[in-house]
Amino acid sequence: MTEFPDVTPRMAKVYEQLHKLAIGGHSADEVHGDGEIIPRLWDITSIHDPQLRSETWKWLESFVYWFNTQQTWYSHDQIPPCWPQHPHLVRDIATLADQRRTAGEAPTSTALDEWHRYTIPNFLERTRTARQGCDNDHVPWPGKPAHTRHITETNTTRRHSIIDADIATLPHSVTNLRRLHSS
Repeated sequence: MTEFPDVTPRMAKVYEQLHKLAIGGHSADEVHGDGEIIPRLWDITSIHDPQLRSETWKWLESFVYWFNTQQTWYSHDQIPPCWPQHPHLVRDIATLADQRRTAGEAPTSTALDEWHRYTIPNFLERTRTARQGCDNDHVPWPGKPAHTRHITETNTTRRHSIIDADIATLPHSVTNLRRLHSS
């Protein structure tokens, strides 16, 4: 059996700060004292420190290995090797890993039981299509053509016009629209 991967000391410090924020009070005031936004390790895009981000990626890589060897039986349930190329899988995997880490640190087995009974099946169901698309090789993002249409200047202008029209119905709308477009 392979042990669940440990977080690095830097990651542990971030988790400690997040725990202080969660319990609130004087501990949270200490964390807020320096004004720095604490990264959420389950959201890789919130990590701006290159070393911490690298450590988190490595931890996720270790987690995927652990998950595939310790939590899945059939290959169709495994996380594909191209998972870093799929932002939605990265987010789901990071959340899955964080929830497992949290459950493993709980003082009773209840959280770990819930992770096995609810979190894993929900993850597998939610990510099934994306994971199966890459069974043999990486499949590029099938939604790219729709996204490309979404970001065209014409469609962007159209959306902004609709949003502006909605905002214009509010009191003081002229002032609000000027502020919106100046930022």
